[in-house]
Amino acid sequence: MRKYLIGLVIALGIILAGLIIVFGLVLNGTITRQTFEAEKNEISIPTAEASALPTQTPKKQIVVLDPGHGKDSGNMSEEDKSADGWVLSTEKGGWGEWRHWKSGTVWDDCRGSGCSGRHPDGGSCWYPIENGDRDIEPEINLNNTLNAKKYLEEMGYEVRLTRNSNDENPSMTKRLTYCYSGGDTSTEPDADVFVCIHSNAGGGQGSAYMALSGVYDQSGVLAPAEYISESNILGQLINNQIVSDTQLSAFVDGRYEGFPTAVLFCKSPVPIAYLEIGFFDNASDLEVLTNDSETIGRAIAVGVDNYFKTKSN
Repeated sequence: MRKYLIGLVIALGIILAGLIIVFGLVLNGTITRQTFEAEKNEISIPTAEASALPTQTPKKQIVVLDPGHGKDSGNMSEEDKSADGWVLSTEKGGWGEWRHWKSGTVWDDCRGSGCSGRHPDGGSCWYPIENGDRDIEPEINLNNTLNAKKYLEEMGYEVRLTRNSNDENPSMTKRLTYCYSGGDTSTEPDADVFVCIHSNAGGGQGSAYMALSGVYDQSGVLAPAEYISESNILGQLINNQIVSDTQLSAFVDGRYEGFPTAVLFCKSPVPIAYLEIGFFDNASDLEVLTNDSETIGRAIAVGVDNYFKTKSN
């Protein structure tokens, strides 16, 4: 019993000594409230925000917008024509460009052979510069393009224009260089789609896209069937949006057939939509084209965006 009491006294003495030491440390400021809070913080569990991994900014999709036509060839000097990618052919007797690459190649003009005879009925593989001359269409095309660019950039797309004014008239071949970073055609194209923006003429009314349906064997392009399918889906989605958002009707059900050998179709390295938005020689269509370019541009942008949404689903 005596041993038990002695042990208890010793234990109480130790506890009392410890309390005296702690009380002394508190009095001289060695131990504070912050000491205990720091220890508490050291063992806190990290929040989800603190442990989240950084996210990468997704790559912007690149859209090339091509306002069709441009400066009248009769007002262009030889230096202008050469700078805009047109070539002078003594054989053909003037300035123009070849419609195709040699079969299985890219950036190697057919020069009238090596392209499986792909040319319009009764025509040739040569496209004269003056075939592209227009009166009021270049201004209409540029206005629609600039509005489309504005809305696409607001949506987060990178946009490249093949011309910025009506003092330019690039060849179709030159326009396609914008599918490549810095115009370097020795590299792989980095553009995702190419959109040609035109207006129609010749006695009709309404908006349509020109459908691909030919023999497309340029090197580096998608498999021919996929190239045709993707291009026509893109054109259809854009034209459907234009008809939905404007007073323009659908010309020939919105799908314009019969131009499989268009230069841009035969040379483009990426899916391509070729739009014929309204008829500038039709009074009611011209009124829409003149006064509602903002709506047309927005519809083009929404149609492009719809295409990429179908790709991501």
